[in-house]
Amino acid sequence: MRLNACSLKSMSKKIKNIPLSNSTVYRRIKDMSIAIEATINERKKKSPFFSIQVDESSDVSDLLTLLVIARYFNVNELEENLLLCYPRTKRCTGEDIFNAIQGYFCVKEMDWAKCCGVCTDGGKSMPGCYKSLRGRIKIVAPHVTWSHCCIHRQSLAAKPFPDSLKEVFNQSVKVANFIKANSTNTRLFKSFCGDMGSLHTTLLLHIEVRWLR
Repeated sequence: MRLNACSLKSMSKKIKNIPLSNSTVYRRIKDMSIAIEATINERKKKSPFFSIQVDESSDVSDLLTLLVIARYFNVNELEENLLLCYPRTKRCTGEDIFNAIQGYFCVKEMDWAKCCGVCTDGGKSMPGCYKSLRGRIKIVAPHVTWSHCCIHRQSLAAKPFPDSLKEVFNQSVKVANFIKANSTNTRLFKSFCGDMGSLHTTLLLHIEVRWLR
């Protein structure tokens, strides 16, 4: 039995209306994630060198998350992508962070010899020379250069404001966080900025940064 184009079009619309189960959506998302990760790792392997940025922070539910972002060459262009995102349920020392990264490197067959730089904040588990992440990386890759995140440095430098500026800054932060904390406020703010013809329509959520320890 031959089907004409109209019948196929009608059937495709009916298929689109069939709801998918949670497990089906989960499997599709997982398949896409695996494909994207494989593509990124293949590009990193072909790159002559790469650098990583490491950060560990807590979300609104106090879940500690380890983030590693990699920058590498794809042909003749620099690319930057998320390398790994691991929730941490226990302590997060420099050795714990290194073991998590090292485990990922081993599974994905990534070579520390190609890593040319590591960027971190000033948390006590990051920049020390012995038991911190920096010290552990220096053991396996002594050639790696370490740098302190410029955004973190600027945030620390902005802490000792004069009282007059600090009052204005605190009010601005309170307003920005009030807008970002609620999805309705965020949508209204975006619409308001669009009506005014503003080039920027979103705000950044302000958080406190840690001092060097």
